[in-house]
Amino acid sequence: MKFQFLNKTFKNKQYDYVPRYYDERKERLALKKKQFEKLEDNSLNAEDRKSILRSNMQSTWSRAQNSQKQKQTSNLRVLLLIAILIFLGYFIFNGINEVDTVVKKLW
Repeated sequence: MKFQFLNKTFKNKQYDYVPRYYDERKERLALKKKQFEKLEDNSLNAEDRKSILRSNMQSTWSRAQNSQKQKQTSNLRVLLLIAILIFLGYFIFNGINEVDTVVKKLW
């Protein structure tokens, strides 16, 4: 019985941790439902009306910013593709021999 520690098997430690999930979209939807219920009951005060207006303006503004960023990135891609096509077209029409001279001039 002196060597009991040699037979001991190790067990995994168990914790009582329950992960929590936060869904921002779901909370926004619940808040809007509550606001519209108050709107139907005509129980909105001035602060509630301001908060509704503020949230609507923020969502509209964020959508406008996202669409503007998407337009900028797509325009940049189009300009890059046009530049590459012009570059390749120049060498196709002037021949491959021109590539060496242009590369030597650049270096």
